Amino acid sequence: MQLSIYTKNPHARAISHLLAKNPATVYERKVKGHAVRFAYHKMTDDELYASIFVTPDSLALVKDNEAYDITHYINDREFAVSTIFLSLIRSALGTALNGKPKEEYIQYAAMDFPFTFEFGPISSSLSDEEIRGLWEPLGYDVTIDTMADARRARFLTLFNTISLKKALQQIFIIIPVMDDYKHYYIDEAERERLENYGEGWLETHPMREFIYKKALRFKQLLLNEENEQKVDKPSLNTRRYETIARTVTALKPKTVIDMGAGEGKLSILLAQIDSITKLYSVDPSNHALAKMEKRFADHQFATTPIIKWGSLYYEDQEFAGADVFVLCEVIEHIDEERLPQIMQLITQNYMPQHLIITTPNAEYNTVYELTEMRHDDHRFEWDRNQFEAWCKAVAPNYDLHFEGIGSVDEQYGAPTQMCIMTRRDSHAI
Repeated sequence: MQLSIYTKNPHARAISHLLAKNPATVYERKVKGHAVRFAYHKMTDDELYASIFVTPDSLALVKDNEAYDITHYINDREFAVSTIFLSLIRSALGTALNGKPKEEYIQYAAMDFPFTFEFGPISSSLSDEEIRGLWEPLGYDVTIDTMADARRARFLTLFNTISLKKALQQIFIIIPVMDDYKHYYIDEAERERLENYGEGWLETHPMREFIYKKALRFKQLLLNEENEQKVDKPSLNTRRYETIARTVTALKPKTVIDMGAGEGKLSILLAQIDSITKLYSVDPSNHALAKMEKRFADHQFATTPIIKWGSLYYEDQEFAGADVFVLCEVIEHIDEERLPQIMQLITQNYMPQHLIITTPNAEYNTVYELTEMRHDDHRFEWDRNQFEAWCKAVAPNYDLHFEGIGSVDEQYGAPTQMCIMTRRDSHAI
């Protein structure tokens, strides 16, 4: 099974950096026992043609109790393009999926290019018309080739002028909708991924309801069409932001730094807190800053956020002495070996009165029945003991308070863990 990417344009070499793969070598990794390879068929100044493909390990398939036995009707393939395929290649395509290449190439992440995507075989009970209905509203020209000896097994060719990030995110949402054999339990983590990858296009798709039903497959997780709210409870993202906002409100700060603010969803809540006179919404992505600016234009604030480019890799004296410094789901996106230097910058140079950190609780992935990390760009995910030990090690001059956020499992705790650090010469929370 494979996914191929082709483009002809003057920025072809820049796109290879979006993919974060060296054209001079073949990328090869073992993922859950299966071989994942990424190779360039052609790489010139104005043309790129590459494929990522998986060679399954038959022993691994047997060990998984035939969970991957989804293509018995295909004679020449052990494995079809499916949710399983996506789970195996997600890490290899993580940089492209998240639009976070090296800084000098970040401008290309949001640019549209003429792409052709080919993938297959895909097993689907959907008709060709239904498949076209999934892709054509997004601007794709669709070609469907059916295997002669397997009517439901098809190869798709898609053409569109689109950013690589958006196209891959659409592929990662729509392939599971087409897949007859969605193999893993769907819970809040999958809903978050659907929200993240679908932002900006899924809410206006004419088959939106069908996509949600096929992608999530559990009624309690579907959107209520009447009021656009979740039927069961707020999403984990919402609960996380609300918990942080309540915590910050109780601290009565004047200056707050929302570092890694992304598109500004948390900053919108923080900007309603009356005590705050200065709120910095900081992110290293110019694309995120532009989306933040657009989002803020639609809101009224007690304190208007200051949108600012910034990174934890560079010191900015404007952040020194802040009352509250927030790292909401940030540290897991940083290589572990770089974290001590970053924490030294925050705790010894900036010296905030309070530092609030949230990160996934890896133990809770068992509740989700996930065998991978929750996000393609995560460098690590810690259990509760690991997180607590790390906090104690990197913040010796701070008192620590730990909380869980989200639905609590008796054995595995909450899906998100939060540490509130208070400098010892500050008032306790």
